[in-house]
Amino acid sequence: MLKKPYFKFYRREKNCNLFLKNTILNKNFFNKVYKKGNNFNQKGKFFISTHYSNQLKEKRKLKLIYGISDKKYNIYYNKSKNKSGDILSNIINFLELRLDNIVYRMFLGVTRYESRQLVNHKHIKVNNKILNIPSKILNVGDYVSFFDINKFKRKVYFNYCVENNLISDWIFINNAKYSGYLKRSLNSDDIEKYVNINKSYIFGNCRNY
Repeated sequence: MLKKPYFKFYRREKNCNLFLKNTILNKNFFNKVYKKGNNFNQKGKFFISTHYSNQLKEKRKLKLIYGISDKKYNIYYNKSKNKSGDILSNIINFLELRLDNIVYRMFLGVTRYESRQLVNHKHIKVNNKILNIPSKILNVGDYVSFFDINKFKRKVYFNYCVENNLISDWIFINNAKYSGYLKRSLNSDDIEKYVNINKSYIFGNCRNY
């Protein structure tokens, strides 16, 4: 899992919400991030974007959102090419169905980094069995719960997100037991709502292009 200061990510990606946290960032944060001009790079030279640079940008953006390495991303890309349908939709489905991301979507962790840490420390159960593999791809109907509710420290945050109806459409959450299950896989409308990626660029392993 990649971990760096969030404002550096947002400054590099400019006016784009990477959804690195479940909560919405306030305007003061973005005013602090975007103090510098957006049309110049660090050396002060004007930067002209090309199709290849936009391809790399969208690929990097997706890796930052889900906190995966280039090697892991290429594995998902190769699997997506062998499946029917749109490659980008297949990639995002693989990433969204990861255990650490499901824990993040269920508000058991504020960030994906925290959610991954909960899985690594054996605080998460899948189908009533402890599972400490963050990259595990879950299936529809898999039940995810917290191992010991008494040790769950995000109860206030969890209740706030549930009361404000921030739940993803493909996940069912049990408020009383701090658990839930996967109702279905993602569709194109879900991808446009939760992932800010330009579909016009096919961004696979850019070294082969």
